[in-house]
Amino acid sequence: MAKKLTWTLIDPILHGFQYLTEKDIIYYHLEYYSSHGINHSNNSFVLNYKKDIKYRGTNHYHYKTDAINDYANLIISTPFGENRLLLSAPTSKRRDSEYFDSRNDEVLKIVNQKVGTPISFNLEIITDTDPAHLRGGYRKPDDFRDFYRFVPFDDIPEIVYIVDDVITSGSHFVVWRDLIKEKHPKVQVRGFYLARAVNI
Repeated sequence: MAKKLTWTLIDPILHGFQYLTEKDIIYYHLEYYSSHGINHSNNSFVLNYKKDIKYRGTNHYHYKTDAINDYANLIISTPFGENRLLLSAPTSKRRDSEYFDSRNDEVLKIVNQKVGTPISFNLEIITDTDPAHLRGGYRKPDDFRDFYRFVPFDDIPEIVYIVDDVITSGSHFVVWRDLIKEKHPKVQVRGFYLARAVNI
């Protein structure tokens, strides 16, 4: 189970997110210490959530399923108002790829099924890429703006929450936020992240 039912609001200056502004409202649940691996108590939740789908069918893959359910329940336990929509963050592979990891999509489906919160999968990656941490992790938003596309909403919400796993530099959020704002300038774009990466 998730260790706490609380979120922390990212402070771009305090937390060192150079691409975010004070207007960006992004919440994270845990601090993820990537250099510590499974040895840090916070990391097991994140690592299980991101467990490679190549392990599907093994006797330990249920840890990924458990983490997906825990993340969904965390969001369900969070009151975030009316006229809100949850938007699944793209992973590194297209949804029609055999290597696509549907973890973020699955979280949203569970939330929608249990409490009816509107969800969307209108944010997409155009071409399969390597995961960000294998591409150097830190990148400027302009380096990969062309990697993604956003399909406009039919029913436009007041606030969109992008749901993702780990926020490292904030550059992906900036790209996704800008794509949404290009189509829906009045929509507020916020974020729910399972964890904030801490480099120590």
